Amino acid sequence: MEQYSIEARKCGINVPAETLTSRFPGVFKALKEKHPNYGKYSGLTADQWWSTLIKDLFHGTNPSDTLVHNILKRFEGKQAYAVYPDVIQFLQLLKTQHPEIVVGIISNTDPNVYRLLENLGLLDYFQGHTYFSFELEVSKPDVKIFDGVLRDIMKTRPTLFPKGSTIADARQWCWHIGDEMKNDMLGAKNAGWNSVLIDRLNLYEYLNDRTASPKQISEHEISIQKVDQTMSKIWEFCKAKEDSIQLDNTTFVIPNISCFEHFFFE
Repeated sequence: MEQYSIEARKCGINVPAETLTSRFPGVFKALKEKHPNYGKYSGLTADQWWSTLIKDLFHGTNPSDTLVHNILKRFEGKQAYAVYPDVIQFLQLLKTQHPEIVVGIISNTDPNVYRLLENLGLLDYFQGHTYFSFELEVSKPDVKIFDGVLRDIMKTRPTLFPKGSTIADARQWCWHIGDEMKNDMLGAKNAGWNSVLIDRLNLYEYLNDRTASPKQISEHEISIQKVDQTMSKIWEFCKAKEDSIQLDNTTFVIPNISCFEHFFFE
């Protein structure tokens, strides 16, 4: 939201980032309910959907088309986003030393992310295995999205699995890493996959005490986390941490990807 505010000031509109942050969860939720799946069923493009969101966030300030365009353009790449160093290191390891492993993305998002992944230099790592809720018309944590991904991989890379393997058989070889407890960790676990929650800030407090109940985080709080974070600060907090835990036979919590790399390959 700091970036939205910066672009707004360039266009003569002064709305503090804190104001936008407080508005975002409600605006985002309302737009999702009115035009679900990023406007796919309403005849909107993803850009039109996000344009509507931006205008609703700046309601009352008469935001110009120039402001909307500048924000959309900013969020296409490195001006708005940065990639954690451990992610790049892990992807390079898989690409160079373990080409037999299929690496994919499962995300509740829209096709604009293709442009973002390409501009961040990430798209090639995923070998065409990108699975977005917009296209599949099903979202995490629904088991259907995980099964749909696995069916596609079994179809396109059949030699990865023993002859005669069913989806039920193949689930044991699938690993999912994500940063939300409900959509990612529990979604993958319920789908029969090995499930890894990456919690860089220990938001769910699993890393305090594996026997304690996790902290419950509302959808509102998750939305705030998504729009109000600085990668460099989070990286400084989590990069040297090693306090990973195993919750059960197939479920893990880690503070950074390096911990998973050490566990999986060493």
